Amino acid sequence: MNTRKITLLGPQGTNIFILLIFLFFIFISWFTLYTLTDFEGLEFDVDNILTRQVVFSVASIIVFFLLTYLSIDNLQNYSNILFFIVVGLLGSLYFTQPRLGVRRWFDLGPIDIQPSEFAKVIIVVFVANYLSRNLNKGILIALIFGTVLLINFQPDLGTALIISFVFLSMLLLSNIKLRYMSLLLLTGVSLFFIFLEIGSRVDNINIVTQYQISRLNEFFSADLDFSQSQSRLLISSGGLFGQYFATENIEKIFVPVETTDFIFAAYAYNFGFFGILFLLALWGLLFSRLRRILTVSDSDFDKFVIAGFIALLSFQIIINISTVVGLIPVTGLPFPLLSLGGSSMVSIAVIFGITNRIFIENNITI
Repeated sequence: MNTRKITLLGPQGTNIFILLIFLFFIFISWFTLYTLTDFEGLEFDVDNILTRQVVFSVASIIVFFLLTYLSIDNLQNYSNILFFIVVGLLGSLYFTQPRLGVRRWFDLGPIDIQPSEFAKVIIVVFVANYLSRNLNKGILIALIFGTVLLINFQPDLGTALIISFVFLSMLLLSNIKLRYMSLLLLTGVSLFFIFLEIGSRVDNINIVTQYQISRLNEFFSADLDFSQSQSRLLISSGGLFGQYFATENIEKIFVPVETTDFIFAAYAYNFGFFGILFLLALWGLLFSRLRRILTVSDSDFDKFVIAGFIALLSFQIIINISTVVGLIPVTGLPFPLLSLGGSSMVSIAVIFGITNRIFIENNITI
């Protein structure tokens, strides 16, 4: 690793591409949320969705620059501590009051903290440290499996599945033997269906809750979920160029939780098919840039971290879009840097901040 003084801005301290694309995604989120405020989005009000997102964005930008000063060596050394801290926070959620039947947030007055959003990022760093040091994978699998169960018990099956997918992706990049990987996949799929069967038959065992089972049953029934049905209609009404710049707008269709889980539908309505292509092309450009680390860096830890981040972000985007268009059951996963939410935005800022630091230490500055 190259050690040098880190400046706040400029090619010697911040990768300009990483910073600009991070800020551009934030601007797209602002603009999309502005279209959902009946064009009163510039009013400063704590209950206004745009105001809240601007505040979350400022906090995210601060986090981004703070992480510029954290060396990757220190991040690797503290990864175990961070992992057990986040596991402790996830466990502490079971002593909180449920909200809408789930325990996912710490209520801190005007804001809520969702530990599972940060758990996704910290688990990537923790797994990267474990794999780069070539430690016992059996212990690692047990630790991640226990964490996934903690998250699923909230219940939050979507986040639990995302972490599982990312973990398996990172294992594939390690030197794990193919037969062990196949056995792990078979075991994971078998356990899922076993838990699903237990949850459907035994009321007091909540490995898979009745609410999650009902969602799966509704998805495979003839009737599509109401939110997904509405979102598909909203997306289709966006056309090629969207309705935001149209002279005569098509009447907007109501979609539940439009600012969070289903914000992609609102974006598609406003900016159309070409707007969708533009957004996905930006993410593709970012991922292609991140892949440079896999060829340039001499650090296995850097490579595992970047690979984990690419898997995490891409899986979350794919699952969110698949949910919105009705290809899979409703998961409740936000679209990265587009959905309204402080925990989600700050956790993605952590990803960009760590990535920026990795680029700095590998002398990739533009």
